[in-house]
Amino acid sequence: MSNPVGAVVAEHTEQDLRIVTVRGTLDLSSSIHLAPVDTSVRAVLLDLRGVDFLSSAGIAALIRVRNDVPPHAPLVAVADHQEVVRPFELSGLDRLIPVVPDLEAGRRRVE
Repeated sequence: MSNPVGAVVAEHTEQDLRIVTVRGTLDLSSSIHLAPVDTSVRAVLLDLRGVDFLSSAGIAALIRVRNDVPPHAPLVAVADHQEVVRPFELSGLDRLIPVVPDLEAGRRRVE
């Protein structure tokens, strides 16, 4: 079921790893809440396990995030359900932003 108020975005940094957690619906109206990433970070994990719907506008917003992340910083998405994984695969976004099933796998991927 989608969140009628859109997405809720929370961010925090663990050492120099930026973790952006998104919950709810990631679509045109909520994608504006994805802020540019601090360029001093070593890597970025997008925790999308709480996203219940990912629209084409949400995919475009994730591409903008990829473009904002410094070239030296890996960006990895964390998603464990088809509402997110399937749009990544169908759009080819998983070739630009790799998808892993949990935060530990994400941390290993960016080491």
